[in-house]
Amino acid sequence: MLWEVILLILSVTVLSCYSIGQELLIRYRDLKRADAMGEELSYLPGKMAWEVEQRFGPPTEIVEGTSGRYLYIWKVLSLPHIPKSGGLLVMTLTVSPDGTVTETHWQQRGRN
Repeated sequence: MLWEVILLILSVTVLSCYSIGQELLIRYRDLKRADAMGEELSYLPGKMAWEVEQRFGPPTEIVEGTSGRYLYIWKVLSLPHIPKSGGLLVMTLTVSPDGTVTETHWQQRGRN
């Protein structure tokens, strides 16, 4: 009887540590991705849209605005040069009529 209680307590402790470890690992990966995205996107304003396409590949969608500006949208699970993490990565760039990047945004949606 005593061994069963000890085994139960040990099992619950190990399961709890594993669960906490998984959450910490996910949070660490999300923070690494956020740091990498912040650094990567900080260099993009002023660059030409074709330079960004060379770096990240073709966008998922390009939307033309009424003022002549464009919204380039990437919806991917991972990008080159960016650490992998759970969920969908959505990156949007606002591009002026002359083809230069004026604004950058990104967000992570969901988890794997």
